[in-house]
Amino acid sequence: MSDGTSPTLSPPSGATEKARSRFASLIPRSRLEMDFLCEAVKGLAGWLFSGSSTATVEGKEIPPTFAGVCLALPKDAAATQAALDHVAELGVKSVRIDHSEAQDPSEFMPLLDGLKESGVGVLLHLVQPLRQAKQMPEPEALAAWERFVKASLETFSARIEAVEIGTTINRAKWAGYSLEGFIAAWEVAYPLVKESGHTLIGPNVTDFEPQYNSGVLGILKRRDLLPDIHSDNIFAERAIEPEAIDRKILGDTFKNLHGYDLVKKLRLLSTIARRNGVSRNWSTCAFWTLPRIERILASSEEQMADYLARYYIICASEGSFERFYWGPLVSGREGLLDDGTGLPEDRSIRDVVAYYRELPGESAQWRRRAAFRAFKTMHNLLSGACYHRRICGKKGLELHAFEKEEMQVHAVWTRNGKLARANEVYTEATLSAVTSIRTRDGVILKSLPDHFSESPLYLSWESSTSVEVLPSAAIVPQAIVDRPEMEYAYYSFRSDAWRGAVYARSRQDADQLIAALKPEVIGSPTAETTLRKARNAIWAIKDPLNAEQSLVVKKPIRVAWHKRILDRSKPSKSLRSWNGTSELQRRGIETPKVVAYFEHEDSTKVLDNWFICEHANTRTSVREIFNGYVIGKETIKGLTFEDFAKQLIEFVRNLHWKGVYFRDLAGGNILVRIGDDQRLVFSLIDTARARFSNQRFSRSKRIDDLKRLVHKLDLERQEYIMQAYLDRENASFTALHRLTFKLYSFKASLKRIKRKTRKRLS
Repeated sequence: MSDGTSPTLSPPSGATEKARSRFASLIPRSRLEMDFLCEAVKGLAGWLFSGSSTATVEGKEIPPTFAGVCLALPKDAAATQAALDHVAELGVKSVRIDHSEAQDPSEFMPLLDGLKESGVGVLLHLVQPLRQAKQMPEPEALAAWERFVKASLETFSARIEAVEIGTTINRAKWAGYSLEGFIAAWEVAYPLVKESGHTLIGPNVTDFEPQYNSGVLGILKRRDLLPDIHSDNIFAERAIEPEAIDRKILGDTFKNLHGYDLVKKLRLLSTIARRNGVSRNWSTCAFWTLPRIERILASSEEQMADYLARYYIICASEGSFERFYWGPLVSGREGLLDDGTGLPEDRSIRDVVAYYRELPGESAQWRRRAAFRAFKTMHNLLSGACYHRRICGKKGLELHAFEKEEMQVHAVWTRNGKLARANEVYTEATLSAVTSIRTRDGVILKSLPDHFSESPLYLSWESSTSVEVLPSAAIVPQAIVDRPEMEYAYYSFRSDAWRGAVYARSRQDADQLIAALKPEVIGSPTAETTLRKARNAIWAIKDPLNAEQSLVVKKPIRVAWHKRILDRSKPSKSLRSWNGTSELQRRGIETPKVVAYFEHEDSTKVLDNWFICEHANTRTSVREIFNGYVIGKETIKGLTFEDFAKQLIEFVRNLHWKGVYFRDLAGGNILVRIGDDQRLVFSLIDTARARFSNQRFSRSKRIDDLKRLVHKLDLERQEYIMQAYLDRENASFTALHRLTFKLYSFKASLKRIKRKTRKRLS
């Protein structure tokens, strides 16, 4: 067309307003957008057909600048000195600092001078104000941007090593740029940075959206405006774990078809840059936010530290990106240091990945998180090391080999919730030759734990030692564990016929538990100790470590013939109970803690296994309280039905929001105790059937859970609970729901008849 615009297209008939809007956003409206689309399609073709591999680099030295951190404007002299001290403690030699025209350049000088004196290189990230970016390429906005870039380069030139232009350009909500606006900003800044003699970094795409890298770099190549170094904020956060394949590309069902994990993503992005004439790559901001971790898992700060160490080691293994900057040094949500305010950050101003404006809080209140110690340990070990190879990287076990200062170093960890027995990863001779064992946080251990876990360990050997990894090295099959508490650990048990694990404070305590609970000793339930007896026998025993406390043992006594066939590939019932309990603990859902499980080596012996957990020390359950309301009691334990239901619904909603589909949420499986101020504390038992996901299960599955929960209530109270639960989702308890509840009641009545008949015949 003569005006350079593309023909107008119409969305499909019957499309919703949201679909129409999304469709319209894909239609190129100018020559520039058409160019972008063409370049993005080229990148997409490369994405699909380039065959980007997950092979890792071997024999590459890791420079001291490999791991950096992002800083921001300090509030005062104390904050400046504190920031410099923390950077020195971390040992980093590269930092990134955001600067916009809303800030006084002179206020940065003490920080920049201190960094220069310490030999720390500064990447200056020039950020256009959001309001101004939205106005680009209007003349007034262009002129203001040009003045700012010129002034910044004149002011900071002697104190910086490179300049980054571009601010999360694929996030218009954060950066404010249209495609035309960003290209205009780049065209203004490019000659100014080049004339200053500094390295130019850009365009700062955020996350993994390679169509933007390809589209923008393609346009810049056409205009002879390519950066010296290609930048992308390569997050792995949306995949939850650093090692995970990204489910957001084609969903969980098809993720294994494309296989895009962190290594493959880095490889593709570097390939796109190289094809467009840029040979160097930096990731200038990435982090895990605590709220995102807390959506599922309980120990968010510990989990962040694990992810950080694992992320950097995997990035070191890939080799095509030179640097990886962690996000904010100080921040309540994602900083290596907690800002100490205890307040949520103002997300309405701007996301810190787009503009890290100021070091928040008072420096005297800054607190080192586990992530700070993990970063320090990782950086000290990797800086200047030679990466050898990724020995294991599949099926849940990661093992990476380095060499540093004439020592062989292995970083070893498992995927979330998994264990790997040390003596099933390395030969006995190799384990006995270990000279140093460091935790993720740099603590030197006196002895090697029984297991490797999701928290990395760093093992060292003399360079002359022959380090042998067993070909069969793998995680413990099917077992899931929670993060151990301080000083606690998991200990293996194995004999000729039996295997299992115990959770204990020390090896001595573990041996004492094994001696009292192992198969030939634990015994059988008596009439006095039995708590329940149906498909499983459940009984109480004395705690071998504390005679004043009790433990609970669960052992199957009957397994239907069809279950013996259908469940052949599943874990034993004891291990399923251990796993369900461990997963609930991981997600911060209260349940009696695991102590041990034992199972026969012969998987056909389906009754020869048992699970031991702590005793809940409460006899009150939701079922008993519901029964009281049904028979007409106005209050139970001082609570009306509405008061009790409100707290119960909140517990169930949290359970479901944490990705739990319990599948046996009967009132008898939810124990209750009353805390302070009439607050109820709920605890789940009988966990073997539970299913878990990193996303919320479908509404139909969640309603299936609630059917079991409210089954014994009258119809009016059932509807009260169901509608209160669904209100949060702006949904209603429909006639179809009521029908499914009636069908469930009918099915439950048939089961009761079956059980009574079996009892009469036995």
